[in-house]
Amino acid sequence: MKIALINVSGQLSLDGSRLISALLKRGGHHVWSVFLARKVPLHYHDDELAPLHDLLRQVDLVLLAIYSTYAIRAVQITQFIHRHYPGLLVIWGGPHCISAPELGLQYADGVCFSEGDEAVLDFVDRLEAGADYLSTPNMAFKTNGSHIVNKSLPPFTDLDSLPYYDYGLEDHFLLDHGLFPITKKILKERHAGYPYYTPMLYFLTSRGCPHRCSYCNNSRYIQVFGHNTIRFHTVDRIIDELVHTLEHFDFFQLVGFGDDDFFARPTKQIEDFARQYKKKIGLPFGIAVSANTFKKEKMEVLLASGLRVIQMGVQSGSQRMLDQVYNRKISVQKTKEAVQAIQPFLKKTGLDLLLDFIVDSPYETKADIAQTYRYLLDLPLNVGINLFFLAFFPGTPIYERALRDGIIEPFNENTFRLYTRGPVRYQKNYEMVLVLFVKYLRQHPGMLRFVPRFMLRFLGSGFMCAVASMFPKSFYSLISKTFLRKKST
Repeated sequence: MKIALINVSGQLSLDGSRLISALLKRGGHHVWSVFLARKVPLHYHDDELAPLHDLLRQVDLVLLAIYSTYAIRAVQITQFIHRHYPGLLVIWGGPHCISAPELGLQYADGVCFSEGDEAVLDFVDRLEAGADYLSTPNMAFKTNGSHIVNKSLPPFTDLDSLPYYDYGLEDHFLLDHGLFPITKKILKERHAGYPYYTPMLYFLTSRGCPHRCSYCNNSRYIQVFGHNTIRFHTVDRIIDELVHTLEHFDFFQLVGFGDDDFFARPTKQIEDFARQYKKKIGLPFGIAVSANTFKKEKMEVLLASGLRVIQMGVQSGSQRMLDQVYNRKISVQKTKEAVQAIQPFLKKTGLDLLLDFIVDSPYETKADIAQTYRYLLDLPLNVGINLFFLAFFPGTPIYERALRDGIIEPFNENTFRLYTRGPVRYQKNYEMVLVLFVKYLRQHPGMLRFVPRFMLRFLGSGFMCAVASMFPKSFYSLISKTFLRKKST
């Protein structure tokens, strides 16, 4: 079968669409992959989609890989295809659809609402054979004005049986002011992102997370499966695929492991990974960890094999926000202890530590924001800070809560904002400006000479917060925009 696989994400990183492409190709199908890899503007107008006509005339099926931030693009493309090619099936999948098929079925002919490792190939094979595809597990369909939502399969466990992610250049295209074949040059340029803006290969070695945070994609899978599950690739398989990919694309200078918590692996696997990675790969790499699983011994093993970046979620300086809003079972004190343990290695080894915070939540009080401000003030200057704006992803507990509270609508392009940049939506107040201000100062350390620490603490005092509360929201909205001219990350 001839298939157009369109990824609406704003970047060319590793994600599930490359795996789906590899699965379909292994199954004997012809796949053209199209990436809409630009971050802004979100909208693609009809004249920008027009270059797709030559491809769409050839295919039997269109699959869309969707992240909620870019969901409005999926709507535009789906409507474009239905308008020009009535009868051509458009199927949605990806993080936006997990556990929430009803959103996609407003527009698409079908949705993969759980893992696609088995479901997508099963569906395509049934469709090609003229068999009953409407009963495909893990998928939902719109037919005769009604919805069919099929059973969910158990979590896919044999990760090593999956093909390598499809990084082949043949029949891969970039749609950005024209439709262009993807070349090594384009791959290199589009993979040079944060934090070093050098070409970085993202790679997943596991699925799942030990946490159940209310804002995270993993909570969607827990809803589908009924329980939390973590699955790992074996170390041998990880190294083999990395060797294979890096042999074809030798321009990558850094590997970013996208696992939610790399330290969830047992110590023996960490040691085996470190030994093989140092011997066969050798590139600097970054990982994400949580304070609950952090162990200095694991970090030291990885430092000897090339660990360059640790990213850790703090999310809020307010324990109330972590417990009652984010369902993040990690104490504020625990994250401080982890930072304290990591900090001596930053100068000694060249390690970088990046801490993630979620800001601009409608559920924060001014006191919550002030606690995050004080947390930021206490951090050493050589610790990096990422500020992410709270985004409500369909199927997550916090999304459902915000729906009930009337904060968001079920599907609205304003709901799915870019979580890495503003404007501030909910917290147009002095305390939010303080958080943005301290982030701005850390991006411009030379300015700290003119703003001593005691002054920053005075700015966050109860007296100053009380005085500042007399100013209108419009005033703080304007100031926030000043500090948000640079990317929040």
